[in-house]
Amino acid sequence: MTLRSHVDTIQSGDNVIIGLGDSFTQGVGAYSLETWASVKSPANLYNISGQHFTDEQGKNNWVRQLVDNFLPGYKTMSLGVNGAGNRAAVKELYLNPLPNDVGNVVVILMATGLERFDFLKNEKKTSGPENHQKWRTIWPSLSSPREGIGRLEEQYAKNVWSEPTDVMEFILNVAEAQEFCRSRNYKFVFGSAFDFRNTEQWIEKKLGNDTHPWMQLVDWDKFISPPECKDFMEHIIKLENHPKVQSFYEGREYCSHLSMPLKYITPCYHWTIEGNYKVAELLHDILKDKKLI
Repeated sequence: MTLRSHVDTIQSGDNVIIGLGDSFTQGVGAYSLETWASVKSPANLYNISGQHFTDEQGKNNWVRQLVDNFLPGYKTMSLGVNGAGNRAAVKELYLNPLPNDVGNVVVILMATGLERFDFLKNEKKTSGPENHQKWRTIWPSLSSPREGIGRLEEQYAKNVWSEPTDVMEFILNVAEAQEFCRSRNYKFVFGSAFDFRNTEQWIEKKLGNDTHPWMQLVDWDKFISPPECKDFMEHIIKLENHPKVQSFYEGREYCSHLSMPLKYITPCYHWTIEGNYKVAELLHDILKDKKLI
């Protein structure tokens, strides 16, 4: 197999870092200044509305930088999919199996927005290297402009979606990743890329009276977050001295006027190359502190 920028060739005995998530894990936004300068206006939509995969994403995302800069004895599997939800992120584990006799494997789920729901695409061909983009993801929307999927999102919003359903789906997705790793003797942690709701306290609150049986499905000791932050974007915002925002969409709107990235945050409200480095640096400290590496 040829070496790809987002997935190394894994062989027997290799130590591996697996990153699961959405565009933040795939590396959207982690482009050189030369690439950003070449982006057609509006820059804030670059690689957000489409399902593009560039070599720079694979080379500069936090998974690759964690290995290249901090864990040279490990191999990389960066399985983030632009726009995907947590269901798709976890299912990538089945679609990218490792050899049976690998070394130390650490799986990091960088969770995404709770409201996203994923299906496998029905097309025979999917975009991206090695069929990397194979998921169709919907949001609860009553006015979706997305061609071919708007009516489905409308029905999802009306007849399926609710906050309690969101959190139960999240718990089941995390529990699935947790059990997948336990059965193979992989180490597992999970955090939140940008959604402050992916925390034990918020989810427990939204479950209400039915808290106990659901909450017990997840080992919350495996939840990781930056110091005094609920999610990793909050940490990057603090480094940038960026005004505090209440949601990903509010933050994206704030950055939408930019034509070039700030130091750590891009016009599409993702992490720059330097931002991904800071996330990788923090993850290295967390994994080392937890004695997972």
